[in-house]
Parts: sequence; C-alpha cells; structure tokens
Amino acid sequence: MSSRFLWIVSGLVLLLLLGCVKEEEESISLLTSGTAELYSVTNQTGDIRFRSEDSWKASCAANWLTFSPKSGKAGENVITLATTSTNRTKKPRTAVMTIEAGGKTKTVNIKQRDEYAIFETDELNLGCQATTIGIDFRTNLQQDQLDLYYTKGLDEWITPGNQARTRTEYEGFVYPLHIAHNSSQSPREGAFFLTMQDKNGYILGLDTLFIYQEGSDNGYHSFDYSQDGKVELLNEATEGKGIPIVLMGDGFVDEEIEDSLYTRTMKQAMEHLFSEEPMKSLRDYFNVYQVTAVSDRNRFDGVSTAFKTQTDHQSTAIDVNADAVMKYVKKVEDIDSIHTLAVVILNINLNKGMTYMIRNSKTTDYDYAIALCPVIDSLKSESFRQVLTHEAVGHGFAKLADEYVRSTEGSATETDIKELKQLHEQWSWFLNVDSEKDSTKVLWSKFIFDSEFANEKIGTYEGGYTFFKGVYRPTENSMMNQNDAPFNAPSRQAIYHKVMKLGLGKTPTYEEFVEFDRQHKPTKWSYRTTTRGTWGVPWHPAPPRIIWR
Repeated sequence: MSSRFLWIVSGLVLLLLLGCVKEEEESISLLTSGTAELYSVTNQTGDIRFRSEDSWKASCAANWLTFSPKSGKAGENVITLATTSTNRTKKPRTAVMTIEAGGKTKTVNIKQRDEYAIFETDELNLGCQATTIGIDFRTNLQQDQLDLYYTKGLDEWITPGNQARTRTEYEGFVYPLHIAHNSSQSPREGAFFLTMQDKNGYILGLDTLFIYQEGSDNGYHSFDYSQDGKVELLNEATEGKGIPIVLMGDGFVDEEIEDSLYTRTMKQAMEHLFSEEPMKSLRDYFNVYQVTAVSDRNRFDGVSTAFKTQTDHQSTAIDVNADAVMKYVKKVEDIDSIHTLAVVILNINLNKGMTYMIRNSKTTDYDYAIALCPVIDSLKSESFRQVLTHEAVGHGFAKLADEYVRSTEGSATETDIKELKQLHEQWSWFLNVDSEKDSTKVLWSKFIFDSEFANEKIGTYEGGYTFFKGVYRPTENSMMNQNDAPFNAPSRQAIYHKVMKLGLGKTPTYEEFVEFDRQHKPTKWSYRTTTRGTWGVPWHPAPPRIIWR
C-alpha cells in the first residue's frame, strides 16, 4: 500500500474523529450568556436558555438559590433561577450551575449582586405616648440610588425629621421620627421600605422595618349585650332566589352600637359592595343582612372581640374564629349558609384585607367564604371601598385569584401549577389567571379576539397568582391587581356567572354575558385613586386562605 494512500486514509479517520468531537461538544449550547446575574434581594429571577441534543439534568450547590426545572428533554430549554435570600455579605456571591447531557457538561456562572440596605432591627414596638426615635440602617448604595418609602397613612402619625448621616461613607444613616400620641384604643401600624430601582426601572425592596404603636387602653368593657345577634334586612332581592350576604362588625362595643356607628358602617359597606360593575347592575339578586355583634373590647388581640380577630403587624393577614362567624351567620332565619358570603368589618383603621375561601371535601357546590376588611382611613374612603371590593366581591363571592405579584415570590413551581389547574377543573375557581401563555388556549381566549373588549387590551400578561413568572393574567391592571381599576372582562364574567347560577339556577353562555356586559360594563376603563404608599409603593391585601371544612 502506498504511503500516499495511507495519508489519505489517516486524514479521513482524523476528520471523522474531529467531527464526532465537535458533535459531542455541541450536545449542549448556551443561548444566553455564560454568566447569569441576579439582584441582591430575595426572589430575584433570571433565565438560562440553552439547546440540548439529549435529555439533560442540572445541578447547583448554592444554598441561596433555587431553580426549576432540574431536568428536561432535548430541544430548546429554559431554567428559571430565583434567589432564596437577600445577600447581606457586603460582597457579590457566586455559584456554578452544571448542565449535563449526552455525557457532556456545560457550566454557567451565577452571580448575586451585593447592593444592600439593611435596617438595624426588623420591627419597632412603641407605647401610645408621643416620642422621638431614630431608625438606623446600613447601606453600600449612593444616596441617589436609595429611596425610603412608607405605607399609606403612616405620615398621619409619624413625621420624619431631616436625614442625618452618622457613620463613614454610606455605612449608616439615622432618620429621626417624631411619633404622635395614639389617643385611640386601637393600635396602629405601618412600615418603612428601603428600595432601589433595577435596570428596567422596577422598584426592588431591599429591607422592611415594621412599626407598631399600642392603643390607649382606657379599660372600657361592654356591659349591654341586648343588641347582640339582632338581624336586619338591608337589601331585599327582587330577582331570583335571593343570594345571601351577611354583614357583621368586629371590635364594636355597646356604646358604638347604641349611637348607630355599627349600622352606619354596615350600610356603607353594602354600598361599597355594589359600587363596581357587574355587581352594581346585579344588586336586585341579593339579600343583604346585618347581624349585630357586640364585642367586649375594641382590641384585636384574638380574645377581646366577638369573632376573636387578630392582626399581625408584620403582614396584611387577619386571623379570625371561623366557627364564631358561622354562628352569627346562622342567626339569619332559614339562611342557605353554604352559599353565603360573610363580610366582617373590623372597627380599626388599618391597611389590611383577608378572605377565607372555604372548601368542602364532600361537594364542590360549596360557596361559603369569609371576607375581612378594616375601616381603612374612613367609611367613605376610596381605600376602604377598593379593598372591600377586592376581598368580598373578588375573592369571597366570585372566587377570583390575585393578579398581582409579590416580592416574596419568584416563579410558580410545578406543584403551584398543578394546584391551580385543579382549582380550575374541579371548582371553577381562579379563572382569571392561567399557566397557559398561548392566546388561543388561555382560559379567556374568546375575550382576546373579541373586538367588543378591544379597549381593555386583554391578552396574556406574565405575573399573577402572586408569582413573577409562570402564571398569566388577562390585563395589565384590574381590581384584582392594584385595586385601582375596574374588574376586567374575565372577572366580570365570573361574577355574572355566579349570580346567574345562585340566583336563577342557570349557566349563561358566553354570548349572553357579552350582551349583558355591553349594556352594563364600566363606563370608563381607567385608573382611579390608588391604595399605594405615600411615594407610590403598591400595597396589596393578603392573598386568600383556602381552608377545608
């Protein structure tokens, strides 16, 4: 055999080997940068996009990071990263993710940035007396990068003094705060937020300081319980079977019931419930009852009120004795309690809201819910109206989901999506959010392609069900998002369907809803005065709790 032929054969073998190596090296190819950068606070998300020629799995040992999915099939894939804790180390922290497929690996460097602003304490508990205190925090941000926000209404009893820097180059600040005397028996609370903006202009919360001030306890206890349990019909249905709503108050003492504050509160709450479409036009289908509940004291400590409500000043949640609420609901003679919306108004000025959505293991035909809302600001305030509508009508009656996202949540997990689909399929709950992005398959696809609703700009907007990623909502904003816009069309349909089902025993068609909505839709799809903090930080009620009975 000639040496020339040997060279040709050897060359062919070498080319084949090089081709195999190249093919193996490209079994995983990154479609994004080999470095993923995340902001320093909890639940900041980012994506790693790559193409794999084989089934793959990923691993990462960092305890400050989570990611999903952890494995997948060949093709284009996305791994979503989310930070599980705030970086308080004062320097960037890094991790390495390894993606393995077809015997080959690809690594991605992950970096969590080091911007920080940290309060020296998590909460301040103050007495009722007027005082001046300082709030201390540390930060490595420049002054023009950092903002201090506070919750709506806090400036009514706390006056910030001039900013005073007390330590070396941006390592610490003190803001003096002048605290007013709390002459009310009710405690009050609020929060300060240290924030920065990310590269897209979104506000990132770096740290939170909760402030709680005790009420002035004058030792008053109710002694007259003669009105306790009294039932009054506030609105009588003239259409259908009469869908029951029971209004009750908690933290009202006998003197406040005697001077009609209780009744005035319940009547104003009723007007708020029917202030938005389609409830405004469906009012004649409802029987609204007032049941008087006399509380021992006006203190929400889990003991002193008729429904044992308790507020946690570190969150917007409200605890309640559900059995006590049902006991008062049943004071309405012959009431269909399993299809009742119970609304409890708390006699306190706090930015909170909470709904308990009750499920029964024996039947899906179970619509009982408890919506709780304090008198936010005042009886006729827009904040009170918005939060009560969001909680009682949105969550409690129509079983709608929140359409906002929370800074404590990242991407919806497979378990979250599975639970959401189960609520859709078995209970017809939360029909205003979906894990489906395709506009032809999403639950509200008909609305997207119906010119009747073009002005609402209905689509699939990522973020909802409190998650930043993996869940979609119908509109940019709505009553179930920031509270400061009307119910969007899919939500209005859910309300209309529930009224027709409970009131007339029928399930309307899409066309029937469209015809109704054409005549009764919101007069203008616009934003209103919002329940935001003083400098525009959004505030949301707590997500609903689903409990079994």
